[in-house]
Amino acid sequence: MADVSVNTRRLTEKGAARAKNTFNMAAAATRDETRRAEQSTLTAVDGVRECYVKMLDMAQENTVAAFELARDLATVQTPSEFVEVCNARAREAYSAFSEQTKEMSELAQKVATSAVPLTNGLTSPFSQAQ
Repeated sequence: MADVSVNTRRLTEKGAARAKNTFNMAAAATRDETRRAEQSTLTAVDGVRECYVKMLDMAQENTVAAFELARDLATVQTPSEFVEVCNARAREAYSAFSEQTKEMSELAQKVATSAVPLTNGLTSPFSQAQ
């Protein structure tokens, strides 16, 4: 009976040691992933902030262009002058819009790429523990 008690105690101690080890590994993985998630979130927030500032800059540029168009149209004397001003401003607007679209696409891609660790890394330590 004493042997059973000793064996039971050993098995229990061994199981407790494994459980403690597993818990410590899970706690360490959770800390690491929390740090990664925080870093990825900060990176994503910075990227969104950068996009927002860029959009505000573009809105300001577009507003200035609209006022310049209004000023130019206010000085028009003839219908042909009106068409000339509208065509010139339309070409400028198209060019500006194309450039702004390109800039925003590049910025959005940069932000999305920098935020990828947030979606890729969260499950990696837990898959290792299995």
